[in-house]
Amino acid sequence: MAEPVSPDIAVYVCVNCIPEGGHLPRQWTQEGARALVREVPCSGKMDAQYLLHALEGGARGICVVACPKGECQLAQGNYRAEVRVGVIQRLLTEIGMEPERAELVHRSPDASYAQFEQLVRDAVGRISALGESPMHQDAVLETIEESGRGTD
Repeated sequence: MAEPVSPDIAVYVCVNCIPEGGHLPRQWTQEGARALVREVPCSGKMDAQYLLHALEGGARGICVVACPKGECQLAQGNYRAEVRVGVIQRLLTEIGMEPERAELVHRSPDASYAQFEQLVRDAVGRISALGESPMHQDAVLETIEESGRGTD
């Protein structure tokens, strides 16, 4: 059985910031990149290590969608998300990758669902424009090497 393919762009959306009646598709292809959406209980619950796993798996980048600034339903969740995405951006810079591969976007307080969806698609477009992740090639090579070890 084939292993599931990692997404090109992992999108984590706080369920509290999705406009009433809205629902993002679970996945879509945009500009040659496959975006995969995961709803999370709060953007502040996203651990930096969890976000790094998506990048280590070969994703081009990650996008975290948070509540409007100052309007988090769980006190400071969107502030925590901002700090964690900032940590990821600094780590990416340290290893020679573009910090723009990790992006945090805040939903506008008065955004309609269409505006909210466009906000997310714009972020996916910016990340997609960065091209393949250097980690993707390393992950593919590592998988090939590991699969060859068992045949000796």
